Amino acid sequence: MTYQPFDPAALHGKSAIITGGYRGIGLQVTKTLMDYGMQVVIMCRNSADALPVIEALNVTAVENRSESRAHLAIGSVNDASDRQAALATAEALGQYAVLVNNAGTGAFGALESLDDDQIYDTLTTNLISPMQLIAASARVFRGHEFGRIINIGSDVVSYNLANAAPYVCSKIALQKITELAAYEVTRDLSEFNGAYVAGGPVNTDLDIRVNFLRLGATATEMIQSSVDQFSSEADYMEMINPKDTLGRVFRLDEIKPVIRYMLEVANNGQVIPLSGAAN
Repeated sequence: MTYQPFDPAALHGKSAIITGGYRGIGLQVTKTLMDYGMQVVIMCRNSADALPVIEALNVTAVENRSESRAHLAIGSVNDASDRQAALATAEALGQYAVLVNNAGTGAFGALESLDDDQIYDTLTTNLISPMQLIAASARVFRGHEFGRIINIGSDVVSYNLANAAPYVCSKIALQKITELAAYEVTRDLSEFNGAYVAGGPVNTDLDIRVNFLRLGATATEMIQSSVDQFSSEADYMEMINPKDTLGRVFRLDEIKPVIRYMLEVANNGQVIPLSGAAN
């Protein structure tokens, strides 16, 4: 493929889906996507909390004379019909071009203390449903020969976090799914047979990229409430992350330039760190 610098205008008017994009990390990603002039479909279950945020985002867009808008798709990522409805909404708003798997949950405690539903819900929300959204989105992106998939991960993939086995396993697996999907989306699967791992050589006409954000502890409301119980952020990081090299949590506004990098510059199948965790 001949190198061509990415033109940010290429995203203008296109549509995106972000799961859980109305607060915390997801909200920063939503704002970043809207900065490109995209139509952003926020998929979430909590319409009462999400609607005021979406209204505020759209007021700001109008004030800035931006054509970008946020749209609410009420539903669960774990429900097939809700996922399909979100995809249909995105396709109706413009060329669907970006998926951000951000929604997540966690069952915390020693593994023997967790019941089946807690384990199942964590793995389904953090891994199975993102896989299903990747599959559905990749089919659309392949038709347009363009797309970006960003999986919001965690630096727990690099160390052992006690009392969080389902969560840690889901993020480790999500990183691997990112790498496998990146391999597949650039190949012509119509030629797939037993002689090929996945469809033969790279199709250079397909500008589709699947990447993983390895995100460290970030100052969401939940994290900040935990940090506040310690004398310093360094003490908090020492407790949760034995490989920390930074001694602080990340601020939400640090996410936006990394997302821009992942949309514009990152190659396919990369693990992009925003983390103080040493490998």
